[in-house]
Amino acid sequence: MATAQETTPILGHSQGNSSWTNFKKNGLLKTVIAVCVLGAVLGGGWAIFHWGELPGEFGRDFSSLEGYCKDTLPIQPGEYVERQKRLAKVLKDENAGALVVEPGPTMTYYTNIAWSLTERPFLVVLRLDDELPSGINMTIVTPMFEATRALEALKRANLSEEIQPSVIEWVEDGSPYKAVKKALGGANEGTVFVDKDIRMFIFDGIDDVSNEIKVKMAPRSIRTLRMVKSSAEIDILRCANHATLAALQLVRTYVQPGMVESEITKMMTDALETAGLDETWVLALVDENAAFPHGEPGIQRTVTENSTVLIDTGGRLLGYQADVTRTFFLSERGHNQTIEDAWYSVRRAQENVLNRSNSGDSCAEVDLYARRVIEKAGFGQFFTHRLGHGIGEEMHEEPYMNQGNHEQHLSPGMTFSVEPGIYITGEFGIRLEDIVVVNQEGKLEVLTSGLAQNPWSL
Repeated sequence: MATAQETTPILGHSQGNSSWTNFKKNGLLKTVIAVCVLGAVLGGGWAIFHWGELPGEFGRDFSSLEGYCKDTLPIQPGEYVERQKRLAKVLKDENAGALVVEPGPTMTYYTNIAWSLTERPFLVVLRLDDELPSGINMTIVTPMFEATRALEALKRANLSEEIQPSVIEWVEDGSPYKAVKKALGGANEGTVFVDKDIRMFIFDGIDDVSNEIKVKMAPRSIRTLRMVKSSAEIDILRCANHATLAALQLVRTYVQPGMVESEITKMMTDALETAGLDETWVLALVDENAAFPHGEPGIQRTVTENSTVLIDTGGRLLGYQADVTRTFFLSERGHNQTIEDAWYSVRRAQENVLNRSNSGDSCAEVDLYARRVIEKAGFGQFFTHRLGHGIGEEMHEEPYMNQGNHEQHLSPGMTFSVEPGIYITGEFGIRLEDIVVVNQEGKLEVLTSGLAQNPWSL
């Protein structure tokens, strides 16, 4: 929808009655009516009331976001060698011989192979081998009829020459787990780890093929390898989250009374895609709907002059995720003081986390840095979820910032969200979210362009 200022030159009376009479006399009025009727017929009556969807003077211009991250590089082939070297070291430390992974983030992390899950096991066995440059022997276990496609996926992975994978095929009437046993080679009589996200029937299948193999879920030491991000990963995450906040700030300028949540969602999606993100998503919540952290399906709220608007949004850049939330007020007047107090309480909670968190702190402590601020402000019972979640290849991954997570401690390179919130059912919801990294000095660094300063500036 256009602002009043945008529509005045055509629909208003700034030119006086004589101009309007001339407008009718010259026949243009009939033309405009005909065009509007045709638009209503073709667009279900929607288009003529949504000037914002039209180009030019009435359009929403997101072109400033084009090419936002064009200079950001993808993960380079040599980094996969380094990842496998780190895995080899941890396997030795844990007295284990191999890690078995299914398609998903962990497989991508070590092999850059993209594959979909099916009922037929497609696995990668990463086995210790000191004679190889990476310290890891990488074997793909694939259904025979998928072998050609597996080789194509391996070619697309563009791995370093220091990684020389092999492929073992299994036939439909055979056992994929016997193929895994063959791939394990010398690890057959030791401990073998499987990725924490592996499906139970595959865990059982590997466990059943040999009594000598001790199959275990990957321990925290293995999982931490993905939690700690490299400088290349951090660069991608930084640009993805900068781009998301820039898109959100631009969309904010177009949000106005009369819009519904789905219109905000559409604008936000267009802005994110213009910025170069894929797999985009948007949660746009207005007033009472924002009291539900993930929204209330089926109920559309309309923006008013005094609305509180929450936008939680993100997408993917070069395989890594963005996740940013801003809650803002549409006008500077007419707002309930309680809502404004809640906004500033959430903002102070974010700042307290940034100022007090250090490498070595437990995830529980980080959560409590925010929670205590909100409790002191009198809103403690309304902060109903954890402070944040790890982010990387996955939108939600370890480490998780919740007050019960005493075992996991911050380390340089860990990236996670800081998103305290206050939710009062039937009234309002406030959430602010920024992504941070634990830098090499052990402090938190914001991976967006900065925290929101007030309820009107994002």
